[in-house]
Amino acid sequence: MGGTAACTKPWWLTLHLTAANEALSATPPVNLIALSSITTCISIAAYQHGYSSIVSFRRVVKWSYSIGYKAALDYVSVQIAKSIPWMRNQIDADIHKEKEKTRIQCEKDWNDLLDPSADENRHLTLPPNKTSSAELLTLLQKWSVSETSLWDKGQASGAIYHGGNDLIDFLSKVYGLFCVSNPMHPELFPYVRKMEGEVVSMLIDIFHGGSTACGTISSGGTESILLSCKAYRDRARDLYNISEPEIVAPTTIHAAFHKAAHYFGMKLVLVDIDEEMGVVNVDDMKRAITRNTVLIAASAPNYPHGIIEPIEELASLALERNIGFHSDCCLGGLLLPFVDKLQKMGKLHGLDYTNIPLPVFDFRAKGVTSLSADMHKYGYATKGSSCIMYSSPELRHYQYFVSLSWTGGIYASPTLAGSRAGGVSASTWAVMVHMGEEGYLEVSERIIRTARTIRKGIDTDISELEVIGNPLSSVIAFRSTISTMNIYGVGQALGEKGWHLNTLQHPSCLHLCCTNLHTKDGMEKQFLIDLKRAVKDVKSHPEKYTSGRAAVYGMTHSIADVTLLDPVAFGYLDALFS
Repeated sequence: MGGTAACTKPWWLTLHLTAANEALSATPPVNLIALSSITTCISIAAYQHGYSSIVSFRRVVKWSYSIGYKAALDYVSVQIAKSIPWMRNQIDADIHKEKEKTRIQCEKDWNDLLDPSADENRHLTLPPNKTSSAELLTLLQKWSVSETSLWDKGQASGAIYHGGNDLIDFLSKVYGLFCVSNPMHPELFPYVRKMEGEVVSMLIDIFHGGSTACGTISSGGTESILLSCKAYRDRARDLYNISEPEIVAPTTIHAAFHKAAHYFGMKLVLVDIDEEMGVVNVDDMKRAITRNTVLIAASAPNYPHGIIEPIEELASLALERNIGFHSDCCLGGLLLPFVDKLQKMGKLHGLDYTNIPLPVFDFRAKGVTSLSADMHKYGYATKGSSCIMYSSPELRHYQYFVSLSWTGGIYASPTLAGSRAGGVSASTWAVMVHMGEEGYLEVSERIIRTARTIRKGIDTDISELEVIGNPLSSVIAFRSTISTMNIYGVGQALGEKGWHLNTLQHPSCLHLCCTNLHTKDGMEKQFLIDLKRAVKDVKSHPEKYTSGRAAVYGMTHSIADVTLLDPVAFGYLDALFS
C-alpha cells in the first residue's frame, strides 16, 4: 500500500517561526534578505572554525529569539553598515560629534556650579611662587561651603550617607592625625595595622563569618568586587585548570562585575530578572551554569531596585556544584544587619512592610564563600573604605600578589593598591567604635522608616507610578504605569525642584537611595509632594521634558548596537579632567 506521510513541524520550530513571522511582518523585504545573507555568512564562518552549520544555525536562532527577531535584524543591519567603509566613516563622524557635544555640555554644566574664585584660582601649571597656607585654607573653606550647599538640603539620592556636622568634624580630625600613615609599612604605623585588623574582625562578626572567616580592607566596593573575582579566577585556574572562567549573575549585578570580567579575561553570563518582581529566578541561574563557571554572584540589595536577591537559594546552588558564591552587600552592608535586628527586636512594629522578614544575605547562608561591604556608605566612614571578606584564608590567598624576584626586594601586596591611605582606615575604625551597635541601630531605624514611608506613598497615592518589586532596604525604584509618560522626564522635572535621583534602564525607571539626610523632619513628605507635582508637570507638558538624561537614555534605547555609544561616554569621562 502506498501513501504520503504527513510532515509535522517540531514544536520548537513552530514556536520560532510564529514569533519570527509576527515580529518581521512589517519589515521591508530588503532587510529580510540582508538578515538571511548575514545568517548564512555566520554559519559558514562557524563551520570553518570547527562548528557544524546546524549548531551555528541553532545558535543564531536561539540568540535571535532571546532578544527578539526585530532587535536581531536591527543589530545585523548595523553590523553590515559598519562593514561598509563609507557608511562606517559616516557613523564614526556622527558618534564623534555626539561625543564632543557631550564633553562640552558636561564642562559647561559643571563650570556653571563654580563661583568666580574658581577661575581666579585656576592653575594649569605649577605656580612659580609659594602660596601661604592661610590664604589657601580661606579659599578652600569657601569652596567647601559652596559644595556642601549642593547636598546638605537632603535632596540627593545616596552619595552622602550621614552628613551630620559633628561626625564630619570628628572624622576630619581623625584623618588628620593619620594623614601620612601607610598600611604598607606596619613597622612604622603599627596602630593603623591594629585598627585595620579590628575593622575586619568587627565586620566578620556583623556578617556572621565564623572562626575561619577573614578579609582585607579595600578602597571601595569596586575594588572589593575586583579582588573577589580575581581570587575565584586564580583558584579555578590553579585547582581545576579552568582557562575560560565564567561568572553567573543577575542582570542587576553591579557594573563592577562587568569591569572585573573585562580586566581579568572572564566571561560574565547575565541572567534576566523578572521585571515585575525585580528579582532573578533561581532555575534560570541554574541553567546558566557551565563547567567553566567559577563564581555565582548576587546582591543584597541590588543597586538598581533595592531588591535583596535570593542569596540563600543561590548559595546552596553554588555549594552543590563546588562553585564560589559572592554576596555583594556593598550598598546595604552596614544597614541591613541592623534593620534585621530592629525587626527582630520589634522596634519597627506598626511600620508598613515589617511583616516581611529580611531574607538571609550573609555568611549564615550555606555556600556563601565571600562577601563585600562598604563602610563609606551606611558605615559612615570617609570615602575610600570597603571590606572584602572570605570564608577561609585559603581563598583569600588567591587575592594576594607576591613577587619574590623583583630587584627592589620581596614585594607582597594584599590588594590592588600598594601604598594606601592610613587615614581612611583610622577614620573607619574610629567611626565604628564611636557609633557602636547603639548608634547604627538609631540611624538605621530613621532611614528605614523614611524609605518605607516613601514607598507607601508611591504605592497608595501616585497611580501613575509603581514601585519595582519588594524593596526592603533603603532604595526605592519606580517606573511609569502610563506608556505615554516618560519616566526620565519625571526625573528631569524633579531636578528642577532640586532633587537628584538616579536614572536607570532595562526597565526604564528612577530610584531614590535614602540616607540619613533624608530623615530630616518633613523630607519624605516633601519628596512625595514634589514627585506628584513632577508627574503632573510631565503629563501636562511632555514636550518640555525630552532633553538631558531623558534624551541620552532615549538614545541608548533606540540604537541596536549600544557599543557605538562608547565614545559618547568617553566624552563625559574626558570632561572630568578638563
